[in-house]
Amino acid sequence: MKSIVLASALAAASLLVSSVSGRPLNHKRMLVTEVVYVTETIAEAIVYVDEAGAPYWTTTSTVLTSSPSVTVATSTAEAVLSSSGSAPSLTSFEWPSSTLVLPLVEPTAVSAQDATTTQAPPSTTSEVSSAVPASTQEPEPVPQPPAPADDVPFDEAAAGTLPLGITWDAYTGSANCKSADQLASEFSKMKDYKVIRIYGMDCNQIPLAIQNAIKNGQKLMGGAFLDTSGGGEDLDQVIQTYKSAIDQYAGGNWDVLQLFAVENERVNEHRMTSSQVVDAIGRARNQLQRFGYNGLVGAVETAPAMMDNPAICGAADVVMVNIHAFFDRNTKAQDAGTFVKGQVERVKSACDNKRVVVTESGWPREGNANGAAIPSPENQRIALESIRSNFNSDMFLFSAFDSGWKADSASTFNSERYWGVID
Repeated sequence: MKSIVLASALAAASLLVSSVSGRPLNHKRMLVTEVVYVTETIAEAIVYVDEAGAPYWTTTSTVLTSSPSVTVATSTAEAVLSSSGSAPSLTSFEWPSSTLVLPLVEPTAVSAQDATTTQAPPSTTSEVSSAVPASTQEPEPVPQPPAPADDVPFDEAAAGTLPLGITWDAYTGSANCKSADQLASEFSKMKDYKVIRIYGMDCNQIPLAIQNAIKNGQKLMGGAFLDTSGGGEDLDQVIQTYKSAIDQYAGGNWDVLQLFAVENERVNEHRMTSSQVVDAIGRARNQLQRFGYNGLVGAVETAPAMMDNPAICGAADVVMVNIHAFFDRNTKAQDAGTFVKGQVERVKSACDNKRVVVTESGWPREGNANGAAIPSPENQRIALESIRSNFNSDMFLFSAFDSGWKADSASTFNSERYWGVID
């Protein structure tokens, strides 16, 4: 917001200069200097403009300024003016200085909450300091523009922040699809998390997740399971499924979807190349925008894979990375948040300081120790507390519930099934 303050100039300056300049006169005469202070009321206009520079609110107030008016009277008393060429020194007053002080307005990151309340512009304060006495009249207060309505919707992700989220998958412990009732129950248990990450389109999860997210006032991070090595989902089909569900259950309003990822760790697993991922991001963005989605599009990778493939950063609207402190053998549970934060800074540096969203981060409750990283219910609690203390946005905890359908593996310290954070 910008403030334009119009102030008037002091008119007495020219009179003072003309009184003391010019050729000196060698005449005997008494010089009497009289200083009269004139208080002027000056109108001050304040114009508020929006980020595009368009004015939307104008107010006026008054400020008081004082300026000296100098008059010279003469008498027949003798006084010899110097003929050295210097003007007489007027020491009977000090020229008042006027200082205009405007508060610095910090830029605000506008836009990305489920419902927006834009702050009213701050009042602009003018202070006039003077060496001469000022009038005791107080300036009229500057009125604030009317506050916007509280129910104006906007896209939170596009504004630069997401609230703390959590991940969810669609499978039971026996690798079957969760029923619609199970999904509804689990979304209700996740109601304290305002953004839910889902994976792919299996088990009819897209329309079911959209219905329950809308019911609970939640948003979604969606995506596709691409895999050019085989067995992956069809990107066009996934996006079409989103469009059909949003048309049916959200009236065509894409605000329920905050982020879209075309793949999950496929470059890290050497199942896709970075150029294939870049191409998929471009295709997904074009198709989604044709359907009415204007949110963020990218791809999810591990931090090392993302840093090694900066082309993915460049193609994405936002950098999405999975970061798990547990897989660093030197990191204890209480240091999990610090570790993740350090990895985010490294990714930012490799990705030209682009915004980073951590799309998975957690700590297992069971499994084998990985050096100083030891799984246990207490360590899970400590690690999650550490993560929360370092992140209050752009973070998805992994995961809402245990994943009993996953297989034990020595490479993951037999912990894959025990990352659930909700009982």
